[in-house]
Amino acid sequence: MNKKIIFYVLALSIVAAYVALVGSIRWGDHTPPSITLAQPLTLVGPTTPLSIHIEDEGTGLQEISIQLIQNLEHYVLAEERFPSHGALSLDGGTQHTFDLNIIPFGDDAIPKRKGPATLIISARDYSWRGFFEGNWARVNQDFIVKFTPPKLELLSTPLPVTQGGAGVVFYRTSDDAKNFGVKIGDTVFPGYPTPDEEFTYFSFIAFPHDLAAKTPVALVADDGLGNHAIYPIGIKILPKQWRTRNIKITDRFIERTVRPIIAQTPGVEDQGDPLKNFLAVNHDLRDTNTKQLKELAASSKPEFMWDGGFMQLSNSQVEAAYADHRKYVYHGKVVDTQYHLGFDLAVTKQYPVEAANHGQVVLAEYFGIYGNTIVIDHGYGLQSLYAHLSSFEVKKGDYVRKSQMIARSGMTGLAAGDHLHFSLLLHGIQINPLEWWDPDWVKSRISERLRKNEPIDPASLLPGELPPSPFPYAPPPKL
Repeated sequence: MNKKIIFYVLALSIVAAYVALVGSIRWGDHTPPSITLAQPLTLVGPTTPLSIHIEDEGTGLQEISIQLIQNLEHYVLAEERFPSHGALSLDGGTQHTFDLNIIPFGDDAIPKRKGPATLIISARDYSWRGFFEGNWARVNQDFIVKFTPPKLELLSTPLPVTQGGAGVVFYRTSDDAKNFGVKIGDTVFPGYPTPDEEFTYFSFIAFPHDLAAKTPVALVADDGLGNHAIYPIGIKILPKQWRTRNIKITDRFIERTVRPIIAQTPGVEDQGDPLKNFLAVNHDLRDTNTKQLKELAASSKPEFMWDGGFMQLSNSQVEAAYADHRKYVYHGKVVDTQYHLGFDLAVTKQYPVEAANHGQVVLAEYFGIYGNTIVIDHGYGLQSLYAHLSSFEVKKGDYVRKSQMIARSGMTGLAAGDHLHFSLLLHGIQINPLEWWDPDWVKSRISERLRKNEPIDPASLLPGELPPSPFPYAPPPKL
């Protein structure tokens, strides 16, 4: 046989075998591409994300199409064809995965119409099945488009609130509200359900001491889909004037107080300069501690653990009041200004410190500028702070009762002498303890406003007993 003929026969045989091999791979791919939605698409709003993953482990993706249909109009979200490694390549397509992460109605090209819509996702691979049609996959997902915000209704006119003071607001929302509360400045005070009626809520609010009295107060709500509602509240804010005091800072004071704080606080480094060290603690670390207290407030239990007015430290004298505006003077110059957001209370050295009310200890450790510190959670975002302690009598997780000894006073942290720094916080905002130390204020502004508007027969009450509250008070277990 002619050598050329033999060569051609062998070459054709090799090609045929290769084509047969490729064909067996391509024909043998019976698995269509997989289409996965990261989250179910049932109710969609202006900020609802769409996350799609398409994958073909076999011959690879040949084309994909993702469309949205509403009111018989088609909107292409993605459409793409992928190249192959060549008609006779064993590898098939060059692309085996495709991901789409978008916010469909964040695109102005898609009209914002409410009502039903359909998402259609299709994908084809490089299989030769079906006369080179490949394996097809298709997903049709029906969903509802929503652009209506939740409804809000103020149930009663809130009582006036003082700058640095607190109050309570009652309101109703529609059933589509997922997040709601009262917004003052940058803070949203969350809502909690009342026992009276479905979708009726209350929020404890605090008006920060340093916000202008004209700062708007409003109910806010959103449905988790990007639809937001806002309802202005005509609440009267009573302005308050705060004292200004000059605090002299010496190198000796910095050496005695600031260096120990730096030594016990990871992340704060010795600057090698007394003034820089003082500012790193008094300014920067103070800001860090403030943020940490707000984070701690987020874990407050949604239940009433406190009962009645709060206690001031027994036999104590006030050395510094809430919201004193302090100017720190170093070598004759003002180097920093801060507000003192609490009361400095003094009796004698290492005086027994009592819990101001019932609650659970959520922090008992060395805590930045406050030194040895205890924070007690009283429920619904209300917490008390006890700072500069010399020793602890309780630990994190303990339940305590009003007037129970929890620590001894001291001068740890940024303290010039032995005393207790006492603060009250509402959702991380430091408020004026004077209100809460007044049992009549607590009764008229908080407790009575939280009771049902039902007549109580005085004859049914024991001497000195208050009418029952519909809000469950959960006393701590006996120690």
